[in-house]
Amino acid sequence: MKLFQLVTICALLIISCDDPSLDQQGDVDEIVDPIANLMELSSIQIAQGTFNNVTDNIDIVYNNDALISQILFTGTTNITYNIEYTSNNRLETITKVDATTLIYNFTYDEDFVFINFTDSNGDDVEMQLFTDTQNRINRVLTTVTDVSGISTQTEDLRYSYNANFNVDRINSLAANGFTVDAYSELTYEFSNNPFRDMNDVLRLLIFPDFVPYTRYVPITRENFIAASSGFTLENSFSFIYTLREDQFPSSREVVKTESGVSTTTFEIFNYL
Repeated sequence: MKLFQLVTICALLIISCDDPSLDQQGDVDEIVDPIANLMELSSIQIAQGTFNNVTDNIDIVYNNDALISQILFTGTTNITYNIEYTSNNRLETITKVDATTLIYNFTYDEDFVFINFTDSNGDDVEMQLFTDTQNRINRVLTTVTDVSGISTQTEDLRYSYNANFNVDRINSLAANGFTVDAYSELTYEFSNNPFRDMNDVLRLLIFPDFVPYTRYVPITRENFIAASSGFTLENSFSFIYTLREDQFPSSREVVKTESGVSTTTFEIFNYL
């Protein structure tokens, strides 16, 4: 189920110029979870086809410092993420436990964040996150080094932001760094993103298929892939929201259309 893939182009970054989770000022290159009194998700339910057909549940657990310490997926997929921080609330490790155990290690260097782990094939994977002058992630570069020591670039995503700090286009570039081999285009409405106050890197790794990394919520997404005649539409998504009084969604209906066939998923958001 694509929902639980860690690295997909479906992804989706909440980011505003004052987002504390990517603030590079002060203590060097610190990525921290937001302070208290911001909106925090407590759980998400996923329903297939109809609103009441819940097949998956996601619980989000916070520690005494109001930082996310654990995320549990149960239902069609069972995954636990255990999250640890340094003394200054910077992400240090994420341990993913399902059939196997993967440990994601974080290091920081000026305007970059590096995420390293060994995948189930025994290959070493490095994700390098780039930030722009507004402290927004604008590029994700993934490289895989196999057991023989051969390194291959497997992903190069570039994010373009509009004036409202929403990602309106995501380009996937070939290894040459110039050729676009796939891209996504998004449109938005001005309601609050339920992931707005969550650490951006957690969203990138664990929640790529929910809400793109933006301040507001998307209403459409179209994904295109390169073809001999140019680019062709691979699939599209439309989103319909039920909003609370504070303009945060209590749920949304997701309609995916691919090869002329549409499927519907519902996502129910619960907050602390």
